[in-house]
Amino acid sequence: MQHHLKNLEEHAREALKPALEGHLSPAEKIALYKRFIKTEEHRILLLHRSGAGGLEVARARAELIDTFIRSTMLASLNSRQSGDMLPISLVATGGYGRGTLNPGSDIDILFLLPRASTKLPEAPRELVQEILYLLWDVGFKVGHACRSITECVEQARADQENKTALMDARLIAGDVELFEQFQSRFEKECIRKGQAEFFEIRRQDLRERHKKYSHTVFLQEPNVKESCGGLRDFHNILWVARVKRGSTDLSTLVEDRIITANTRNELEAAHDFLHRVRNELHYHNKKATDQLTLQLQGVVATAFQYPQKDILRRVEAFMRDYYRHTRHLYQHTNSLMETFQIEQETRAESGFRSFLTFRQKNREEFDGFIARDGRLFPSSQDIFSDDPHRLMRLFQHCQLRNLELSPQIRRLIANHWSDIDRPFRYSKTNRQIFQGILERKGEVARILRLMHRVGILGRYLPEFGALDCLVQHEFFHRYTADEHTLRCVDQLDQLVAETEPRREIYRRLFHEIQDPYALYLAVILHDTGRAENVREHIDGSAMLASRLCNRLQIQGERRTLIMFLVDNHLTFWRTATTRNLDDPEVIGEFAKIVKTPANLDALFLFTFADSNGTSPDGWNGWKESLMLQLHTATHHYLKAGHENYSLKLLADRTALQDEVISMMREDYHPDVRRHFELMPPAAFHYRQAAHIVTQVRTVRHFLHRETEKSDPLASCIKWIDHTDKGYTELVLATRDKPLLLEKVCCALASEQINILSADLFTREDGIVVNIFRVCTTNFEPVSANSTRKRFLDTFEAILVADSYDPEKFLRRKVNFLKPRSDHGIKVPVRAYVTNSLHPTCTAVEIQGLDRIGLLHDLFHTINHHGLNTAHARICTEKGVAMDTLYITTADGRKIEDPELLKQLETEFSALVSRPETSG
Repeated sequence: MQHHLKNLEEHAREALKPALEGHLSPAEKIALYKRFIKTEEHRILLLHRSGAGGLEVARARAELIDTFIRSTMLASLNSRQSGDMLPISLVATGGYGRGTLNPGSDIDILFLLPRASTKLPEAPRELVQEILYLLWDVGFKVGHACRSITECVEQARADQENKTALMDARLIAGDVELFEQFQSRFEKECIRKGQAEFFEIRRQDLRERHKKYSHTVFLQEPNVKESCGGLRDFHNILWVARVKRGSTDLSTLVEDRIITANTRNELEAAHDFLHRVRNELHYHNKKATDQLTLQLQGVVATAFQYPQKDILRRVEAFMRDYYRHTRHLYQHTNSLMETFQIEQETRAESGFRSFLTFRQKNREEFDGFIARDGRLFPSSQDIFSDDPHRLMRLFQHCQLRNLELSPQIRRLIANHWSDIDRPFRYSKTNRQIFQGILERKGEVARILRLMHRVGILGRYLPEFGALDCLVQHEFFHRYTADEHTLRCVDQLDQLVAETEPRREIYRRLFHEIQDPYALYLAVILHDTGRAENVREHIDGSAMLASRLCNRLQIQGERRTLIMFLVDNHLTFWRTATTRNLDDPEVIGEFAKIVKTPANLDALFLFTFADSNGTSPDGWNGWKESLMLQLHTATHHYLKAGHENYSLKLLADRTALQDEVISMMREDYHPDVRRHFELMPPAAFHYRQAAHIVTQVRTVRHFLHRETEKSDPLASCIKWIDHTDKGYTELVLATRDKPLLLEKVCCALASEQINILSADLFTREDGIVVNIFRVCTTNFEPVSANSTRKRFLDTFEAILVADSYDPEKFLRRKVNFLKPRSDHGIKVPVRAYVTNSLHPTCTAVEIQGLDRIGLLHDLFHTINHHGLNTAHARICTEKGVAMDTLYITTADGRKIEDPELLKQLETEFSALVSRPETSG
């Protein structure tokens, strides 16, 4: 850095000499400055590209701007002979004042004046304007203010943003004495006064910002400056330290034993790393950019020369470093604020006014600990040396007494990490304490997070420790593996106090779980295989779960349940979203896997927690309805057995028919009975009577149109909104027609309507009753009458057209079919055709980036080969289509021709891999 500054000073003296001597016209001066800036900016860019630290580059840019501003100010003064020139100090504020300037950052400067800015004479006003115009003409983004010392103090008192900006004030050029007067007065009136108020404002700002960013550093696309653990957290430390300790030097906090030397090193390393990331973002985008998007993560990882060959692996390695640094910064920031808060409370309590209340404060001593004001403190520095088991017991104390860990005990715990060794992990005492923690339903997540924060959880459970900051940037995992796991535990805990009626079933099932220890432990273990580099992470997780059960001496039913949940933690989801749940064979197959109602309930709860812990939209109304249907059907199957289950379905159908008849006018009753006689039995499984009423009316109205108008193309469509579940049922009644499904999908795609699933039924009298569950691209019901009318008009136009040309109808919405950026994250693409999933149908499983019209193209391919679609299960997760279609030959059989099966798989693969993927 010193070598760079020396070169900069030498280059500036030589390159800017003509400007200082006043031999140039204004245009020549601007051109000279631009050449100088361009040359030096390129040198700094090369410094960055060579791997220089983030602070080194940011400071080099600040020094470049300092040099340029000094030169412009000196050149302006040299060109003036005015005797009424007042002393002016040119001051850097904000980030520039801290001496760090990223490539796209604004330059914030203050023209410090000896008198009120409104009373400034003409000559200094012209000087200010000349310097600002030069900065703008050269191309800098400048934030500026012209104020006297009194005005600065008034602004700082009135606005916290101004106050923190001036706390970072640094003299660039001009009157030294005037700047020193400002510093002295600012220190006296803005730093020493109102310390408690300032600290509370900083605490509030921190709380609000951390809340905005979900109190986690593990965001999918974090903001390098504002997110938890971002640069703003580091700035907050400096501002509070300035007020509380009179210095922004972290070494002062180490000397005062507020933080350790290791903490200072971690803070400084995080600060430097974040600046390096921010520098790359600004250089790449050629402007100020703080959002670390998925696409930019790949850019930064490549620029930083992470050695992994695959872009996804490079991103994961880079983001693991990013999360590690930001977690250090986030945790140390919160610890420091807590330490200063405790100091402030202690000072207040020592006053005469609060003497009596101080004596009444809750204070409890036990097991080598002191509980005070909701925090746990060590009674001495030797408590863990005297008894290492306290490292586990302290978390049980926190759980039972609802305590948080004080900064002092967190530091002491870190000094005893080495005590978490093999004997500690195999200790029966520690095993029993940990089990006790996991058996308290609703109180587990907070304690596991405490253990994870202070580095104990991963050391006690190395299987979980390997997930620390492990990034899985796939379409279905947007958090690091450790954060995802803890969020799953959060979901279970929240059920204890759940009051929403629609979540009552989960609350009840959780309340009835007999072995919460096994359930919580399975959640902790379910993704541990992701760190094992095995093809299927479930296999790795099962292996690690078995090893942990051995170490914790878990046997019998408890071990069986843990292994079952880990082995099958994706089975419930996959069955519900890909299989035909109206088929008793599917339910029977799933029932053989779960074996008992207790296993079923536990796996259902597990799936609920896993899905909600993966992403906020991972459990929408439509998917929830599938999960509930599978749970209900399997519960009945397990209770009744295969034969009795079929009898129950028959009895349910009879009861459903009676209920429908009771809801309709008498003249509809023959229609109801005929509908139940002619429709396939699966059409009535787990249906509500009101929905069957709609089907009956739809068929009657279709028959009326067909008969009255003698129209062979007649059809009838009705809509049922499921607002609470986020979709609409579209019920279609008509005679089967060539390419019917394809044409329906074309009309839906023309209105950008998503298809969630399709149930396709043909009555014995040849009437087709197809039920589509559809939604908007925002996963809301298709309730707008205008959208429905346009769809109906398009569908009718397609039916009456002499020839079917889908592009004619899709072209009107071509803007909806533009490619969607995948942000550099690989989309899992596959197409698989098999005869092993269904007894009478060939199954087609596809996975790829969703787009409007994809289902249309799939049906088009099926129709092209003269095949029929018996059922379709459509599922979209985070923009990825995961569809399962059940198809047959024209005579209703499986496709046995191996060449046709191979050709279908090739064609389907091409469809889901098409580049024009949009949604």
